[in-house]
Amino acid sequence: MLNGKVAVVTGANRGIGWATVQKFAEHHACIWACARRQTEEFEKNIKTLSEKYATKIHLLYFDVTDADAVKKAVKTIGNSQKRIDVLVNNAGVSVEQLFSMTTIKVIEDCMYTNFMSQVQLAQLVSRYMMKNREGAIINVASVAGMEAVEGGLAYGSSKAAVLFSTQTMALELGKYGIRVNAVSPGFIDTDMWHARSDALKEKILQETPLKRQGAPEEVANVILFLASDMASFVTGQNIVVDGGRKSQALGVTMKLNLSEGGLWNVLG
Repeated sequence: MLNGKVAVVTGANRGIGWATVQKFAEHHACIWACARRQTEEFEKNIKTLSEKYATKIHLLYFDVTDADAVKKAVKTIGNSQKRIDVLVNNAGVSVEQLFSMTTIKVIEDCMYTNFMSQVQLAQLVSRYMMKNREGAIINVASVAGMEAVEGGLAYGSSKAAVLFSTQTMALELGKYGIRVNAVSPGFIDTDMWHARSDALKEKILQETPLKRQGAPEEVANVILFLASDMASFVTGQNIVVDGGRKSQALGVTMKLNLSEGGLWNVLG
């Protein structure tokens, strides 16, 4: 699906990012796995993965909030490969803080990491894609950007911005053959999930039609699809990967009342 394509993945050392690197390696992409911190475990895992699928995986370490470092990283990739076919904007942070308690600094940091860094990376990478008249950008958003929750001001706002920017990018870059889509994970088995209380986990699972949490690999499967030619006519979309939980938004469900001639009743 990605044979020979040059793919850049940020936040590649864990969770959804690492699952995406594995999927891309399985499909023989030339991968640039980007992370903020260098660890022996990550480098060992990359080496093992590269050998398993006989594919080249490059490592780059930089902070996505450092604009100069981002420019240098993209230039390094461009000079080496002369092209970039796929960008997965996955790096991000999670913040839970009540509106009355948060600070502008907290909001700024969250917005820069989750939103502004994605814009900068997409802007720089898309210049290489324009030359080749093709490319795929996948921005990792979140269901948190689609509905308001207590404590979600900073994080939710940053992800809502990702969703809006994805549509704008798709609108402006389409004429160059560049597709831009977002993926909004729900509650996935990552560090953020494990940090939540058992009571909250149980509540979330009960609200999820599939009655389980998602796996990073399940999100990576969607990212792989959007990065591949199988999604050649898909752009400007947000794919929700949450086990159906978002279908019950605001606690409203739809139920077919057969006793009244098949009318739809809205039940709170």
